[in-house]
Amino acid sequence: MQNHITTDDIRNLGVTLNDEELEKLVAELNDKVDGMIGNEIITSLTPEDVDTLAEMQEKATDEEIGEWISEHIPDYEEIIEDNRNIVLGDFVDTSDLIDKDE
Repeated sequence: MQNHITTDDIRNLGVTLNDEELEKLVAELNDKVDGMIGNEIITSLTPEDVDTLAEMQEKATDEEIGEWISEHIPDYEEIIEDNRNIVLGDFVDTSDLIDKDE
């Protein structure tokens, strides 16, 4: 799993949790981002490419898979950034950990 959202990102939003709780929150948010990215990637690939990617996940390194995705999904970086921003935005809108009175 790649860290699309970091502890610094969450701290910069004004969240004050201990390190263990913060790491858990960041992991949960990154899981959401990864899930959304995965769904978007799968829906933008041909069925043959989905099969190829599934085979690669059994044998290839994360780096090889990332390179393959970058080659087959031209807007991959935009997908990552968009989904990261969606998850962070949802977190800001719904979290009790952020003071929204400012």
